Amino acid sequence: MNKLEEQLEHLNYQGELSRAKRRRGQVAGNPDRGYSVCQCSSEIFINYSNRPFHTRAAFVSTWLIGFNAAEINKGFYYKYDFFQLISHSIMDHCCPSWIISPRISKKTFYDYTLMWDCFEEALLIYKDECSNHKEMYRGMAECIKEMKDEDARGSLTAALDYVFRDDLEYLKAPYPTFTWK
Repeated sequence: MNKLEEQLEHLNYQGELSRAKRRRGQVAGNPDRGYSVCQCSSEIFINYSNRPFHTRAAFVSTWLIGFNAAEINKGFYYKYDFFQLISHSIMDHCCPSWIISPRISKKTFYDYTLMWDCFEEALLIYKDECSNHKEMYRGMAECIKEMKDEDARGSLTAALDYVFRDDLEYLKAPYPTFTWK
């Protein structure tokens, strides 16, 4: 089992626990179909997990990767059992910044070093299995940039840059523009 699978297993186990404790409206799904939590219940899910610091770190880590993979690496996305964050209004996937940057509620249980470690470990798997690194890097960097929590942005950007350190110059370079003469 790789590090990404370990993080996803932790989240899905927390989903099973939440369903077993019958916390109303918090987690939907089952082991076969996978689990999801809506935005309004995401903090309850994290706060009442048996390891809330690790749950937030794994949720941020895997959701950044899953959100990106759902758009540009669908094969990778369907290969892993990503824990879903959904919205009532659109019934679509939500941006990972929600887990860090709330509009309404105050977030708790932050461990930025643990977030860095989880993201780095899972990102190494994603980088190894997919080859469109420029799109991966830019998509995740854009999501991180949208986060309001400065410490989280710094930690996650550092992990992203560290994993892609050998190609940073290429990844951060603008796409070439063509002019017709």
